[in-house]
Amino acid sequence: MLKETEKLELKTSFSEWKEIIISLVAFANRNGGKIVVGVNDTGEFINMQVGKSTIEDFVNKVKQHTDPVLYPSINVKEFGLGEYVEIEIPESDNKPVFAFDKAYIRTRKSNLKISNTSLRELIKRYQTPDFDLQLSNVSLTDKVISKKWILSLNDKHFKIDSNDIEVILNDLVVLQNNFLTQAGYLCFANDISPASNAVIKLARFKGNTPDAFIDMKNTSCNLIESVSESLSFITRSINMNVEIGKQAERIEKWDYPIEALREGLINAIVHRDYSDAGNIQVRIFDDRVEIWSPGLLPRELDLSRIETECRSIPRNKKLAELFFKVNLIENWGTGFIRMLHKCKSNGNPRPVFEEKAGAFVITFYKIKDEVMDEGVNGTLSGILNGTLNGTLNEGRHNVLRFIEQHPGVQAKDIVNQLNLPLDTLNKHLRYLKTHNFIERHGSKKAGGYYICLTQNAPTQKRSNALTQNALTQKRSNAITP
Repeated sequence: MLKETEKLELKTSFSEWKEIIISLVAFANRNGGKIVVGVNDTGEFINMQVGKSTIEDFVNKVKQHTDPVLYPSINVKEFGLGEYVEIEIPESDNKPVFAFDKAYIRTRKSNLKISNTSLRELIKRYQTPDFDLQLSNVSLTDKVISKKWILSLNDKHFKIDSNDIEVILNDLVVLQNNFLTQAGYLCFANDISPASNAVIKLARFKGNTPDAFIDMKNTSCNLIESVSESLSFITRSINMNVEIGKQAERIEKWDYPIEALREGLINAIVHRDYSDAGNIQVRIFDDRVEIWSPGLLPRELDLSRIETECRSIPRNKKLAELFFKVNLIENWGTGFIRMLHKCKSNGNPRPVFEEKAGAFVITFYKIKDEVMDEGVNGTLSGILNGTLNGTLNEGRHNVLRFIEQHPGVQAKDIVNQLNLPLDTLNKHLRYLKTHNFIERHGSKKAGGYYICLTQNAPTQKRSNALTQNALTQKRSNAITP
């Protein structure tokens, strides 16, 4: 039985849409929260049926009556013979939020109108500029800026018709009253280690756990230079094989695609939350590379669809602009797709995109030179590790894991073991087959489901071929270290 709390509101139906919108705004102005529609005053589900246009109509009303516009997460779920709806909203980054021209805040189990005094304080607090636009305490007279570095960037990228550093920095809008903005300081200073959280921490660990260090490094140069400095550490910490092809050409192949690692690193530098005291961390293990970026994704981006929805929403707009000017980013939001393509072409499992411990984490999994008998299970695990966290909800995750553990399982057995309604299972199976996570083999009566070993491959009956390749694949070309 559900009970209302500071972060949970219960509503009987969407006839209470005004009260639901007010609750969303109250949650957004506080710590976020969830509204469950389809529950009576005693916390019991009422077997509500959700009409085809109900959700669409409600979303339009939220857009019309909230300022700034809220974009809640809305999920229709089954319970017994009916349905209920979960509506979630995180804490807003753009407070205060208004509903019907009034601002509300959640206090215990009530939505209270914000007083004029509190409203003025809230507006003042959230009118502060973005971090990279704020002024640092560094001036041009502090001699921390490299004139030679700025002039070289100007000759190659900025093309500002001047050799005066002050003119160049003013044109780039990173200098105000002789003081550098945070973006100007982080991109053009000789040494940014005084801004301790802007330092990038890199480590090579022994084995696959962060217990023993083999090597480590902290960058101290500016953020633009730190890209190449960090990549130098990464490339000396991973392996590169040299293959001799049929025409005797030299082919260099790294454990991980360098272009994808570079893309993940730059994504962390440009889009991290610099108000977070943590550092960007690059963790190199025997089987993977992890890039940890402080701060979560912007709320407009859906983690489950990040691989297909190309949209650039930079947290640090001036940093993004400067990195664009020096040709380090392209500002189209296609970085995630490029990482996927580079990993696929290099033979690596799909990278994992996830949020944990207040950070956005990208994990790249190592390419495997050979696949032996015992490597079949490892290949399956690599595929699952490379797909579950970033792209599947909990229900699909559980179904995929069950199929991994029971190759050839039939739908009726999944229903019984996971206690799922057949309709729900069929939805999960359709999604997993459409996206080539699983495939079905055998007759309609006796066939079952199997994990796809190759993601995004054409759907076809290839289980025997995959198994044979997994058991016998060896390099036929000569390899020299």
